[in-house]
Parts: sequence; structure tokens; C-alpha cells
Amino acid sequence: MEDKPDVSADRIPDLIKIGAIPTSYGQMLHTDVIDPVTFSQRRARFTLDRVAGFLHSNSKITLGVTPLTSTTAFHPLAIGVSNLIKSATLSIGNEVVCSVDDYSDFHAYQSLFISNEDNKEREQYLSQRCIAHKPVYDDRTANTTDKPPNSAKTIGLDVGRNPVVPAAGGAGAFELLPWMKHNGGSAQGIANAPVYSVYLSDLFPFLKFNQLPCQLLNQSVHIDLVFQDELSSLSGAPLSRRMCVASADNANNAVSYQINREECKLIYDSITYDGEVMEKYAQQNPKLSFQYVDYRLAKRTGDETAFANLTFPIGGNGRLVSKVMYSLASNANFTPLSLLNGATAFGEYNISTNLLYNDRFEFNVNRTNSALLFHTTQHAEGKVPMITHDEYVRRATTSSLTAETFEGRDQSSSAVGLGQLFRWTAIRPNKGERINNKGMDLTYNTTALAAGDYTLRVYLELLKFATIENGEFSCAFA
Repeated sequence: MEDKPDVSADRIPDLIKIGAIPTSYGQMLHTDVIDPVTFSQRRARFTLDRVAGFLHSNSKITLGVTPLTSTTAFHPLAIGVSNLIKSATLSIGNEVVCSVDDYSDFHAYQSLFISNEDNKEREQYLSQRCIAHKPVYDDRTANTTDKPPNSAKTIGLDVGRNPVVPAAGGAGAFELLPWMKHNGGSAQGIANAPVYSVYLSDLFPFLKFNQLPCQLLNQSVHIDLVFQDELSSLSGAPLSRRMCVASADNANNAVSYQINREECKLIYDSITYDGEVMEKYAQQNPKLSFQYVDYRLAKRTGDETAFANLTFPIGGNGRLVSKVMYSLASNANFTPLSLLNGATAFGEYNISTNLLYNDRFEFNVNRTNSALLFHTTQHAEGKVPMITHDEYVRRATTSSLTAETFEGRDQSSSAVGLGQLFRWTAIRPNKGERINNKGMDLTYNTTALAAGDYTLRVYLELLKFATIENGEFSCAFA
């Protein structure tokens, strides 16, 4: 009887797709830690040469900040350490594979869909994203305000630490876990500053579905990061842009925090299979193609009148656009004397919106109802945003968010807390058509905006395809 080969071409699965593969395939994982090839307080670059295997999507970049004069500095709670990144670019050779501008805002949208459990049990340790919720009792003295005693009328943040409550009862003071704070008041505090990480699949979302077959590439893989400005004048005087501080540390609101060169690393995991499997895969795929998505940003800044009746050209000319995500941010929220430091989507206003492309509107009439817009976002993403009603839009004069403080900041406040600061909207075009040369126009009408400057950011999710042939990578818009 003729022996059958151990590995047949028709059995080898598509290994670049993330998902289940037959258990008979032996898999080996190699982890390496590399330093950036260039580094400054403005940017950093990592280069991978001839990785022997598939680049795992959960590889990470670690980042840390050197504590300076402040003793209570922490990363914005919605996006954590990703606030340090202004833009991220992945390139292979001279081809730009994926690029995201204003990454901290893009990541704020991504973070909406992380569950409370993941934020509390994983993300606050991995990236310091802390938007997890729990019930908050109005008065901790039994049977005085809450009836029955186990009821709670408001919601607050939950980092696994009970609030500090006066012995006689009353309002509590919520705080971060001690190790989360950057304490520059002592040598020990500086040495023990926390270090967090960012997944490559968060920086470049297409890696959630595809792994790069680096063993098939004859070109170098480059990851370029542009760091957030040290100071920002968006809210008036120059203030710290990279970190937040507690109310007890208000005087240290203009510190130029420095990214720690020694803690900036790429921890990359490469997956390899049995040698014959890797060889057969290369033979079976002399020309490897796959489809993925990239993002383009359009933004507009103006005062409150600029968004009263706005038709905003957002691009997409000649492209296949699979999703549009947008939000309005108030420049007044860019302050370290808050919980979010500008990573916000301002929602304390009425909105009427629609999308025009190929000479037709997406909706028959403009959408104005906040519940319908929330559903539109859920439908576009296929997941429910894990935020409370009053984090999205205020429903009454009394917020369901507690007014008790977190690091001294009123959690229900739309200026320094969480109230009405997560109002992202996403639309998935349902016609499946290529956008014509006129591009897409966003209809965006707001009323009752407070006086001040605002920035509207619109991200377009565009379809691209990539090809690897003879060790050369190329990509283009679909």
C-alpha cells in the first residue's frame, strides 16, 4: 500500500486568517523583545526583519511615562496609555499597509465596545482603560436614604477598590489603585512607575482578522508611532496633554511628561508550524492575496455656529466605504484636570444627521433621536457600546451617574467627569456601492452648543486588498 504524505496541499488551511485550525498542526510560539531603531519624544520606529513565521496579532508595544513633579498623574480612563499615541503607521518596504491619524480619538471609539468585565479584570492592568461600572449607594448609613437598603440610584466607576466613606456615612471618594498613579515625589515612586501596553491589533485593526505571514516577505516591516504633544493650548493656556492629575494635584497641570525610552519596547510573538507545513504553505500560495480595511480621517474645527447647519465633504471618492464613524469634541475638555483629557465625544446637545453619497441619502429623513442613533451605531459595529445612558446623552435633569468624585472629579460632570462624553455615531452604508467621484457628504446639524471651539472628526473605513508575490508586498484600495 502506498504511503500517504503527512501533509497534503488540500489540508493546509488559510493560516493568515485568525480562527480555528486542525489540532493535528503542531504550533510553536516564539517571543522576542526589541528596542525601537529610532526614538525621540516626538516619534519612534520599530523594524522587523525576516520574522520566521506569522506575526501574532496580540503582539504588544509597551509604553511608560517618567513621573515628574506631580504625585497623582494617571492616563485618561477611557483610552489609557493609548493617549500617548497621536498617529500609527504600519508599512512593509515602501508600501503603507495601514495608517490611523488622531489615534487617541479613534481608540476612544474602539474602547466603547469593551465589556465592563474586560475593563475591570484585564484592561486596567494592561492599558489602564478603566470604564467599568457598578451601582453606587446614595448613603452608606443603613436604612436612612435607600429603601430597601440594597438599592442604588446611581452608577459609578469600578476599579475593584471601595470608595473612602466618612465614618458617619455620606458621599464616598473613589480612587485608582495605588500602583496606577505616577508619583514623582520620591525615587521609589519614579522607579515603580507603571508600564502599560497596546496591542498591535488595536493600533492596526485589520490584524484582528489577519496575521502577517512575515516568513514570505523579503522586505522589512516598519511600525511608526508619532507621540502626543507634551502640552496643548486647545482649552486656553498650555496644559499637560499626555496625562491627567487628581484634584489634589491641580497645581501640576502644565507638566511636560516624558515617555520613558527604556520602557518603549515591541514584544512580538511569531507563530511557526512544523517545517513541512510552512514549506507546503509557501508552495501552495506563490501569490497570496487578502482583503482588509484601512481608515482615513476628515476633521473640521470651528466655533459653535460652524456646526449649526453643516454639510461636510468627508471623501471616499471612488472607494468602497464599509463604515463611517464620527464624533464632536469640545476643545474645553482638553485639560489634565479631568478624567478623560480630551478623549471625548461631546453629547450635550441635539443632533440631526444623515449621509449623502451617490446622489442619495442613507436615511429617508435625518436621524435625530438619540436612541435611534445609538442603535445605528450598534448595527454598524455589530456590538453594543458598553456605556451608560448618561455617558452617551443626558436623559433628564438628574443624571444616573453619581456625583461622587473619582480622584476628586465629579463623575457626572460633562466638563471633568464622564457625563455625555461618549457620543460616537457610526453608520454602515447599506447600498454596497462604490462611492462616485463626488465623494460622501455628512449632514450634521446641532443646536444649543455652548460657546466655544469644537472639532468634528469623521473616520472612513475603506476596503483594501494586499498581495504577496515573490517576497514582495503590494496593496491598493479595492
